[in-house]
Order: sequence, then structure tokens, then C-alpha cells
Amino acid sequence: MAEETREVRGRLPKDLKIAFEIACARLELTQTAALEEAIRDWLQKKDSPADGKS
Repeated sequence: MAEETREVRGRLPKDLKIAFEIACARLELTQTAALEEAIRDWLQKKDSPADGKS
């Protein structure tokens, strides 16, 4: 069975969006896959005891 998905929206500065699109194309990675990786990395970083919040 396919994993259920949800849409995420946001606004970025134009130069950051263009750089993201170029990087995804260069790496032959979908923007969805890159965003999922970035969000997972961000969540892991924020949950890390090294940040002094735990």
C-alpha cells in the first residue's frame, strides 16, 4: 500500500528557490525527495540533545 502524503507550501527568496531547482536537477533528484530529506535532517537536528534543549 502506498504511503499517504500531504502537501507542504511555503515561500522562499527567489535566489534560494532557483539555487534549489538547479541543485535538484544537477543531482537528478526530485524537489519532493530533496525537501523530504531536508525536513528529516532539520527535525533530527532539532531533536538532538547537543542543541541544549533536551
